[in-house]
Amino acid sequence: MKKPILMLAILFSSIFAAGQGINFQELTLDQAIAKAKLENKFVFIDTYTDWCGPCKMMDKDIYPMKEMGDYFNPKFISVKFNAEKGEEGPAVKTKYRIQAYPTYVILDGDGNLLHMFAGGVLGLAFIDKIEESFNPEKAFGVLQKSYNEGNRDKKLVANYIKALGGTYTADITKMVEDFANSLSEDELICEECLFIFDDMARLNSPKGKFVLDNVEKFRKEVGRDKTDLLLKKKFEAYYAGVLGKQSNPIQTDLDEKSVILENLKLNNSKVLNLYKEAIKVYMNKEGVESLYKNITAFSVGSDKNELIRFLYFTIPALSDLWNEDQTKELLALIGDEQTRVRVAKDLERKKKI
Repeated sequence: MKKPILMLAILFSSIFAAGQGINFQELTLDQAIAKAKLENKFVFIDTYTDWCGPCKMMDKDIYPMKEMGDYFNPKFISVKFNAEKGEEGPAVKTKYRIQAYPTYVILDGDGNLLHMFAGGVLGLAFIDKIEESFNPEKAFGVLQKSYNEGNRDKKLVANYIKALGGTYTADITKMVEDFANSLSEDELICEECLFIFDDMARLNSPKGKFVLDNVEKFRKEVGRDKTDLLLKKKFEAYYAGVLGKQSNPIQTDLDEKSVILENLKLNNSKVLNLYKEAIKVYMNKEGVESLYKNITAFSVGSDKNELIRFLYFTIPALSDLWNEDQTKELLALIGDEQTRVRVAKDLERKKKI
């Protein structure tokens, strides 16, 4: 009796209201896999929770997009599971060891894991992330299978660790360290190894200093744009740490970083000058008018996410120096509602202290 019931569920799930976005169907995981196999499609799983902000953003802004429907609906059987309710959601959470939300799981028609990653993704970049499912150098499931079978090719190991980190199902710190320690200094200077020196290595760390000491080798081996972007992120994190009071600003260290930054002549690094100016205002308690004008000028045509990150740290750090109008104008420049609300709440807390 189970097979006829399954087939009825699959047939009825095909009757849905027409819409432009992704067609999420009311199916169990087994039913979704069976339907995908029947229709020669893949399975797309969105795992969410009621309290997850990025999950709500995906539901509101991304999934309803016509481009998403045009891409997903002919290619995927799409389902959504609440990881904390019912039977199916918690079972999917356990099966794929999900720890962050939203987490997306992509399966083939036989139920084999192709890819998996977590976090909200803005705009059409979400399609690019899903397309990684069909790239053997990026698809987590494919990489994991090869790694578990004993493949220890340098490029594969690097790609697997990066993909594993993107799932947020494990702490990859030790894997990164073990991988880095297995390579010589020359072997470390390669494109697939850039992630070793990325988010997990601060500017003042041994890995950060290694990049600075070998910057021209990196530029030659992996290209100037990628090397400069890596260093730009490191300086941005360093300055954000000062404004966010994650580290004590020491003038001699700041001066040293300024000299290094000037000598590097990084591409597309104008925002770093704003960070430096903001820190100067933060430490000396003067020059806020000039900084405000430079921020508003920079906001025209700048990278949205770059500007949001800068304002996230700068507005609260200088809260006692902005006037009311400046504060309102700067908050309005934050192009992400959740971040803007978070900064506004931070300002309110500061007023009460």
